[in-house]
Amino acid sequence: MKNTAMLSSAVFSILVSIIIYCYTYDNVNEKRSEEIKQTKTEAEILSYLHYNLHLINPQKGLKEKVSFGLKLLSEILKEPVFSCFACINKDLEFIAASKINSSNQQQSILDEDPLIKEISTKIKNLTNYDSLINSGGSSKAVEFVNENKVKGLIFTIELYSKVYGILVEIGKDKLSPMETRIINEFCKGMSLVIENHHRFISQNNKEIKTNKKKESEQILDNLYDYMFPASIPTIPGWEIAKYFYPSANRADFMDILNINTDKYMILFGKCSGYGINAAIYVNKLKLIIRCFIDNFQSPAKILNKVSNYLNSEMMPDLFVDVTAITFSPIDNQITVTMAGNTLPIINRTRSGFAEIPELETGIPLGLFNQGTEPYKDQLINIMPGDGILLHTDGITDHPGKDKERVSNEDLKNILDKLPEQGADEMLNNLIKEIKGNNSNELPEEDHSIIYLKAE
Repeated sequence: MKNTAMLSSAVFSILVSIIIYCYTYDNVNEKRSEEIKQTKTEAEILSYLHYNLHLINPQKGLKEKVSFGLKLLSEILKEPVFSCFACINKDLEFIAASKINSSNQQQSILDEDPLIKEISTKIKNLTNYDSLINSGGSSKAVEFVNENKVKGLIFTIELYSKVYGILVEIGKDKLSPMETRIINEFCKGMSLVIENHHRFISQNNKEIKTNKKKESEQILDNLYDYMFPASIPTIPGWEIAKYFYPSANRADFMDILNINTDKYMILFGKCSGYGINAAIYVNKLKLIIRCFIDNFQSPAKILNKVSNYLNSEMMPDLFVDVTAITFSPIDNQITVTMAGNTLPIINRTRSGFAEIPELETGIPLGLFNQGTEPYKDQLINIMPGDGILLHTDGITDHPGKDKERVSNEDLKNILDKLPEQGADEMLNNLIKEIKGNNSNELPEEDHSIIYLKAE
């Protein structure tokens, strides 16, 4: 009986030990399992957080990017109010704020909100803020209390010792270690968002400036092309050659208009301005002349009408030196109207001489009101083989480096020595005589010449 009692006691002790051991073992395993589960949950949260921050559209504004990030953080941590301030030009500027409302939904907070205004004032008055920025941030949150005794924490948005701003948490007395780690990881992710935003905006601005510059250059090139067209129409009974070597600041222009079936007009000259202002002015002027051409009577009538129009419309403070010449395949006369431009040279190749006709040069078109009939039609007889040389003063006043100025008389003497040739060949030989070895250097002013030859 005694032995039976001892055996029962031993069995009971063993069973109790087993139960205690099993209970302890289960508790340990349950605790470890809970720790593993908690660790997995935190990892998943951080992965979810960084993944979504990575997906932020780089083309959005900084406020939208930060608001999106704060929305994520509010959804994860639920209770606190979060606001974000970014360092912009060494100043602390409010960007966005977010909270969970009474309906358990995320809600953005505007900068006019009294709480945000109070936070802004409080933060900017913190004595250790400058030292925090200058030190390259801190991994520890800074505590503060507002006027209503509500506690808050300031986290630095920084990465690799570079501070991008601060994140303010309000409304939760104490954060758990896990919540603190999540907020710190959020700040790291947000620092990348802000850094990438600045990089994207900077690069985007460069691209925009580059594209705008290219567009402006293309528009200007189109205006320049219209000022001095690259091609010349074929006109029966006449050869026409041109030489145009532009300077950095374009001013010379040309136009050839078909007035009717057997009459043409050449407009050739130079604007008092340069570059885009000259291009706009000249192209508008050419358009006005084309509008008047339907009622054409003579080049002088056209220039007189244009002069009156320019003065009545108060065009910009620019003017043009221009020569207008009308000619026809069936006529042995050309009509010349001068408005301040250089005199043409008539090359009588078959007679063996060149001449500068005595013409009234007039004054530049658009300079001021010329009166009733300021410009005159002047006739010049042309024989087969004769040529007419038109040029602006760029080729004579600025022929090239180490080259002396060339006068109209010099050009006449050069033409005197050249035999009868086609228009292109005649012009090429003339350019060689004028410019010598400087034919490829950029001129100080446009070099423009037109040579018409009657067949």
